[in-house]
Amino acid sequence: MIENNTEIKISSKAKKILRSQSHEIEPVVWIGKEGMDKTIEEIKRQVKDKSLIKIKIRTSALESEDKAEMAEKIAKETGAEVISLVGNVITIFKPKEGWKKYGTKKIKQEKYIEEFEGLRSKKSLLRK
Repeated sequence: MIENNTEIKISSKAKKILRSQSHEIEPVVWIGKEGMDKTIEEIKRQVKDKSLIKIKIRTSALESEDKAEMAEKIAKETGAEVISLVGNVITIFKPKEGWKKYGTKKIKQEKYIEEFEGLRSKKSLLRK
């Protein structure tokens, strides 16, 4: 069962930031010889709570599937995006709300417009 499988596209700049944040966290889910099917519910729960998680693949799990295929399958089933795949550790990210702010440049422009409007309103208040 796939929940809210809207395809997320995160900008490369945001991926770089998320990759740097992921250095500080430890893997929260381990995939063992029983495979991914047993752990997919736990991955969904963890990514919902923390949004940025690491998943460790044990070597016994690699006998049945390739780690790149596993990463893509996890991303597809959880609705998250793979941030990095280093060694046997997969880092995935699923924003809690408003994922568009991670992927578009328009938000940055809107942020500057809001700041400008805020400054302009402060100046008009000071003039009065």
